[in-house]
Amino acid sequence: MKLASAAGVLAAAILTVTLATPAAAATTWHDATNGELLDTGWPVSDVRAVGWAHAGRAAHEWCGARGYLGGRLNGHQRANVKGITCVGGGTSQWFDVTTGQLLDAGTPVADVNGVPWSHAAVAANQFCRARGFVGGFLNGHQRANVRGAICLSAADAQWFDATTGQLLDTGAPVGDVRRAGWAHAAVAGYEFCRARGFVGGFLNGHSAGNLRGTVCLK
Repeated sequence: MKLASAAGVLAAAILTVTLATPAAAATTWHDATNGELLDTGWPVSDVRAVGWAHAGRAAHEWCGARGYLGGRLNGHQRANVKGITCVGGGTSQWFDVTTGQLLDAGTPVADVNGVPWSHAAVAANQFCRARGFVGGFLNGHQRANVRGAICLSAADAQWFDATTGQLLDTGAPVGDVRRAGWAHAAVAGYEFCRARGFVGGFLNGHSAGNLRGTVCLK
């Protein structure tokens, strides 16, 4: 009798804890104001005037302050607002990636502020894919020999090979990923994915022939 009572109390306690645990925020689009981005410590008055890593830090901090795992500016802007896609917790994961691990991925990143967005995108994609994820992105943060990375699970994202024609149809054509600015490429990835029912997405830096790797966020 006492054992049954104790078990009942324990079950009730477990249930209480479970119910009290908030669900992970779902991946969502937001309009972030210039003032809100300024408050992150990484102001973005014009997406075309800042580097991808700076923009990555701004998005990560903005989304993190609102309970998300991380996020990305999607390249869109209007007046004092910037489009931002925040990534829900789900089964995706943050990593502190070492420079050695990125070197082993075949795309070393000595300084996030000194490499093109497409190079950094490939680095993150290779690191995350090697660990069973659909893809991922560097969030712009770095300290000593570690670089922040968000890896996206199959539950939270899906890979596509977008054709140059499909990207042309978004209004933001991407011929050579190495020549496109990060904000332009961000718009292309976002529009491609939105047209297919996703919350947003991004190009992962890979290209072969007329195909451009794209990760769409659920």
